[in-house]
Amino acid sequence: MKERLENITNRIVSASATLIAIVALATAVYQARLSRDQAKASVWPYLIQGNSGNNGYARIVQNVGLGPAIIRGFEVQVDGAPTKSWAEVADKLGITLTWRGKRSTTFRAGLVVPTNTMIDLLELPDSNDVRAFRAAIGDHLQTWVCYCSLYGDCWENRSDDYQPTPVKACTDDPARRFIE
Repeated sequence: MKERLENITNRIVSASATLIAIVALATAVYQARLSRDQAKASVWPYLIQGNSGNNGYARIVQNVGLGPAIIRGFEVQVDGAPTKSWAEVADKLGITLTWRGKRSTTFRAGLVVPTNTMIDLLELPDSNDVRAFRAAIGDHLQTWVCYCSLYGDCWENRSDDYQPTPVKACTDDPARRFIE
């Protein structure tokens, strides 16, 4: 009888130890996942883009997120058709610009946009032709950017949609790439 009682006690202790080990393992896995998610959130880039400039015109991209954005693809389109340069954009809009005082930034795959950074893709000082350019843009001009975080999470964003969309990976199509 005593042996039987000891055997039952040993089984209960063994089962309890196994249960405690399983709970400890599950807790460790859960904590590791929370830690990874927190680390990912601490470097989450968030790009916004659009028009700017009270005196003239500027096309901007700004990283308002918590981490750097690694650019993987960038396109500029007029009425859905890709363009290669700002001069081509103006031509497709039917605007002749003097380009006097023009400043532009090369923005393409491989560029890293640090947190709290605003990039002027195109900056034009105020003039009659620039005001005509700005008026012609309307809904015709759209920019698209695909970017990733340091952890490889990727998003794409169109200038007419303020909310970036998560994507599995970015594709930089050479036939559609903006090269200026």
